[in-house]
Amino acid sequence: MRLVRSSSVVALAVASSALAASARAQPAPYSDVPDRFRIEAGAFRIGADTNLTFNTGGGATAPVDFEGLGVPDNATSFYVEGFWRPWRRHQFSLSWYSNSRDGESHTADRDFTWGDRVITAGTSVRGRVGSDYFSGVYRFAAYKNDRFEIGPSLGIGYLTLEAGIAGQISGSVGGVSGSIPFFVSKDLNQPTGDLGGYFYWWAARRLLVRGDLRYILVKPENSEASVTDGRAAAVYHIWPQVGIGLQYTYTKFRYDRGLMSRELGGNLRYSGGQIVLAGAF
Repeated sequence: MRLVRSSSVVALAVASSALAASARAQPAPYSDVPDRFRIEAGAFRIGADTNLTFNTGGGATAPVDFEGLGVPDNATSFYVEGFWRPWRRHQFSLSWYSNSRDGESHTADRDFTWGDRVITAGTSVRGRVGSDYFSGVYRFAAYKNDRFEIGPSLGIGYLTLEAGIAGQISGSVGGVSGSIPFFVSKDLNQPTGDLGGYFYWWAARRLLVRGDLRYILVKPENSEASVTDGRAAAVYHIWPQVGIGLQYTYTKFRYDRGLMSRELGGNLRYSGGQIVLAGAF
């Protein structure tokens, strides 16, 4: 019995020594920033380009340039994104951003069609564009070491877009002439998806440089749609759990509808720089 106990003690001591040696042999991670959970939030000054079509009568119509109707082509927008790395080579993220832009009163310099209304040159109009974009991304590290990783990514999203034009036209109601107000608005609720790649690079122990670029082109019946989603960022962690940095974002959604479509279509692009605050856990 004593021999059995002595053998057990010796075996336990040998196993403990082996585990300790193995732990000492494993190199420490290059960065001391936690990598399991990460949340980023920021504000950015977007540059926008919005050319949309909406014609309830069917037929071909020229896109309406909303920035040309006095809608600001620059606005401050906010975004938030959360990252989760459940396994060494796999990462998921969810993001959301929202913005709304209202134009000042503007005199139309040409005739155009919006919805069921033909707006003539000289009409006083105001444009409005509001959007929300929810996005989820899966990233797989095809190659990874303690400082660098690169691989494919798959994005899915949901875009909510509302565009409207308000104004005053001359007319008569009940035999009385005057200015008649109007407001024509249309919503778009569209799922999106794109494919591409990404990289992460710890350029220094607490300096993360990363980039994403995804794109897809699809051709639903009598239409054509594309989504481009890209970003590049550099985030420096003052402490392991807290970082600050800069990010450039580019998002473009295009939906060319068929001639007889009565749905909202056209191009919507947002791009600009962001100040990013990051938390790592």
